[in-house]
Amino acid sequence: MNYHAKSPSNHDDVLNGLAEAIDIGQTKYDDAVERYKSLGRHLDRDGSTIKHLGPLISPQGSFLLGLVNRPWDDTEVYDLDLVCRLTASRNNVSQAELKKLVGGEVVSYANRHGMEKPEDHRRCWRLNYAESALFHMDILPAIPDAEGYRRRLNEAGYGELARSQDLTGHALAITDKLHPRYREIHPDWYQSNPTGYAAWFRQRMAVRAAHTGLLLERQLVTASVDEVPDAKLKTPLQKVIQLLKRHRDFMFRDDLDDKPISIIITTLAAHSYNGQSSISDALEVVLRGMDDHIQNRNGVAWVANPVNPAENFADKWAETPAKRANFDRWLDAARRDFALYLKGSSFLKLPQQLKESFGQRAVSEALGPETVAAPAVHRPSQGDRVAAAAEAARTNRQPAAPWQAE
Repeated sequence: MNYHAKSPSNHDDVLNGLAEAIDIGQTKYDDAVERYKSLGRHLDRDGSTIKHLGPLISPQGSFLLGLVNRPWDDTEVYDLDLVCRLTASRNNVSQAELKKLVGGEVVSYANRHGMEKPEDHRRCWRLNYAESALFHMDILPAIPDAEGYRRRLNEAGYGELARSQDLTGHALAITDKLHPRYREIHPDWYQSNPTGYAAWFRQRMAVRAAHTGLLLERQLVTASVDEVPDAKLKTPLQKVIQLLKRHRDFMFRDDLDDKPISIIITTLAAHSYNGQSSISDALEVVLRGMDDHIQNRNGVAWVANPVNPAENFADKWAETPAKRANFDRWLDAARRDFALYLKGSSFLKLPQQLKESFGQRAVSEALGPETVAAPAVHRPSQGDRVAAAAEAARTNRQPAAPWQAE
């Protein structure tokens, strides 16, 4: 559904329109899919130096989860994170050798397509496209490691999780230049599990999927997953996370190093979501509950990786307190700004804070050009609730439970 093809009639219509306006869009989505498939065909072609290792290219991160926002302006690029999975063993190849093997074919692809030389990063190879494409791809070399991943989960006391094929059956061992045994043939590699995380995320977002009328079967993670999920199929949870990420991006546009990271926002939002079928209900529930899922483990703030609870997504908070402070500050601001809109404004009048966060183009698409400058139509029946929300926003005060203000 194209939410801004007709005039909005409620808050949900506007929020859906904003989410659609900041989404990657079908054209760029199709472009991204074709680019990573093109690379996959090159790696698996006759004559490829790694063809015998069965290279399989698959997306990870925001593309895999369906959470990609278009850049704020035309100077930014889309970052497509990919995994290049090879059928190899840690007993006969080092991380450095695997990285070099994949890099040789990535360089070959770049030369074949007249692209600049790929960049050798800490874990991945970066393939930069022409400026007009607004794309780069980060390709992470990896080998299957479900057995080692499950062993570590069992050792850490997560036996039930270790027995889940969906959540652990596609775990990987990955290359990392900073690993102390990077150049040695050794069984100790860092691990990653993007497919398992995506399976968990889909479980969370599908709580009431049947009520949304969306066909999610094509988005389920299986053993053969190698596709970017369908851009047209979006649940309320996905849209809420995209809205929150854009709000975060604008708030910390001048502090990129210490802004709240997407994996924390995504994980806490998914934990908080409870299958709400409307985007406004989902937004309220998510914002109210996010910090409830930050654990305290012996005085350490802990945002557990749901498919490896021994991993802390917030591990940088202890060494850089500004990161935790910025997360708390952002969550307070998001609660305040969205509460002011949902509880204190006509659906046709976005508060200035949200207008700035989403930008004129997105606001125009969501509201319709003829209504962008329309005056607010307040509903007196909201009474004290409207006044309280507006006053909280003006004075920068946070109600104890903003979504429950009556």
